[in-house]
Amino acid sequence: MATVILTFRPNFDFHMTNPRGMVGSWLRDRGKLATAQAKAEVGVKTGRLRTSIKMTSERTARGPKIEIGSKKNYALVHHEGARPHVIRARKGKALKFSSRGQIVYRKRVMHPGHGPNKYLIRQFRYFK
Repeated sequence: MATVILTFRPNFDFHMTNPRGMVGSWLRDRGKLATAQAKAEVGVKTGRLRTSIKMTSERTARGPKIEIGSKKNYALVHHEGARPHVIRARKGKALKFSSRGQIVYRKRVMHPGHGPNKYLIRQFRYFK
């Protein structure tokens, strides 16, 4: 027995490849959850990194695509961690900071480094 499957191509294309179709909507809904959770899990000092986390959605040749991330230059360092390193004064003659209640000036300081905060990777659970 032969089987013939007919699809209405324009409707199929819309649902499978358009960001507003069924697949695109599913991706966008999961992306919104993942973005909100990443903002909740990212470390906060000033809040600039958290507010910079955005989700973009677009149509590619392979179908709908979303991207979640930040364009801040320190976002990758926060995500992946940093080894101990030296920080040197560049424009000014010294670095100014507070230590034990006193203002201190130094030409260079040793940053102790920090571990990674995988605030984006942990969100893959929303795409299962």
